[in-house]
Amino acid sequence: MSILVLAPLVRALTTALLVVSASVAAEALGPFWGALIAAMPVSTGPAYVFLAMRHGPDFIAASALASFVANASTGIFLIVYARLAPRISAWPALGCAVLAWLAASLALHGFAWTPLRGVVTNLLVYGVGCALPVAAVGRSARDPDGRRPMQRRWFELPIRAAAVAVFVAAVVALSAAIGPAATGMAAVFPISLISLIVVVRPRLGAAAVAVLAANALRAMIGFGLMLLVLACTAKPLGTAPALIIALAVFLCWSACLLLWRHAGQRRAASTRQ
Repeated sequence: MSILVLAPLVRALTTALLVVSASVAAEALGPFWGALIAAMPVSTGPAYVFLAMRHGPDFIAASALASFVANASTGIFLIVYARLAPRISAWPALGCAVLAWLAASLALHGFAWTPLRGVVTNLLVYGVGCALPVAAVGRSARDPDGRRPMQRRWFELPIRAAAVAVFVAAVVALSAAIGPAATGMAAVFPISLISLIVVVRPRLGAAAVAVLAANALRAMIGFGLMLLVLACTAKPLGTAPALIIALAVFLCWSACLLLWRHAGQRRAASTRQ
């Protein structure tokens, strides 16, 4: 089989496997775990691996910096969705959140960015987002119990997996034409979060998905740190070591969130006693 055929096939299969696994686990384990899994780089990670196969460290560093800046747009997407999901119907809430991401990304794309400016921008967005009370998001929903038993239709997960796989392939294929900055912006379009919301909301309800989006803000900080590390290390260390270190940073942040949640649960249990 030609490598030109094999590479897109492997890309689609690996991405689809990651997406399907994340979907099933997110539905089974609840909003906190769903948020943690939703923040995993299931589309951005494979996109950068395949970009690294086609481009040098300079291109990867520039793209990762653009992705890090665009991560602030994802924070705005999550803030808008978390506030609107309990108040309006499913598709208008999602549409407003996507429009907010597009508007923010277009605004950010017009500036000359440095890592420090990207850090300040992300701190502002995620600082505001994380200050929002997660519990209040869930209480304001029309369906506060947040769970609606519903059998998954057979085509939902394959469609979601196919959408992410096609997106990753398109980003890699267009990268040479659109340049590193636009590639970086496109690579972090929240296709995984969008598809997760579309699949999970009918099953769990508006309240649970709004809480998931609010929790995802904390998880996406680690996603941004991963991109920042990749942007800063790709040129001095090379793309392969930079990708490994960036993934390790993301995993460490996720582990810290788990420890923080466990400590909170222990404090709550001791208070009840």
